[in-house]
Amino acid sequence: MKPRKSRRSKLTAARILTWADRYSRRTGAWPTVRSGPIPEAPGYTWMAVEAALRRGLPGLGPTTLARFLAEHRGVRNRARLPPLTEPLILGWLAADFDRTGIWPTSQSGPILAAPGETWSAVDRALRQGHRGLPGGSSLARLLARTGRRRNRRALPRLDLAEILVWAQFEARQTGLWPTRRSGVVAAAPAETWKGIDAALFQGHRGLPGGNTLAQGIRLHRNLLLNA
Repeated sequence: MKPRKSRRSKLTAARILTWADRYSRRTGAWPTVRSGPIPEAPGYTWMAVEAALRRGLPGLGPTTLARFLAEHRGVRNRARLPPLTEPLILGWLAADFDRTGIWPTSQSGPILAAPGETWSAVDRALRQGHRGLPGGSSLARLLARTGRRRNRRALPRLDLAEILVWAQFEARQTGLWPTRRSGVVAAAPAETWKGIDAALFQGHRGLPGGNTLAQGIRLHRNLLLNA
């Protein structure tokens, strides 16, 4: 009775790549150690391929499936992702903004300027300190800290007296007192009258709430007339 050949002796780099290519065409993704049985090779699993690669194949030193596919097919190895830096991320943010006119968020999907990267992964790396980043940040905080976009979760406090100064400045410039539909605040371009009206009514950003822009301006004008 002839001895059975070991699975290891049947595996070659070319054969593994063929199976991986077929898996990719079939599923739209590349196999991992958890991808289960290999239809083109009954009796084999990707876990078994991983084990054989770790032992080393003829002409191929010990490696892993992820490293093997990264080397031969350019598949990103999640365990060895390239480092990130804030200047690099800011460059990607600017490229996305130039294309869409909107600053990306963690929900914006793939990064066109960096194939293989996603905004959610970059945001997670900024928050958790992965891939060479210090952590404790986010896409929103990075944009706010570098003056590109305000972080809506950390907006500066508002003061009613300051709001009325802005309203009076606008009235002098345009001849009309602003309303919630007046758009950008001329004296504070990062603010909008709609946002201020909402903060006045809801009590956000240090304001007491229960007020509106129209009510505040009406009271202010009455005081001016009676002064």
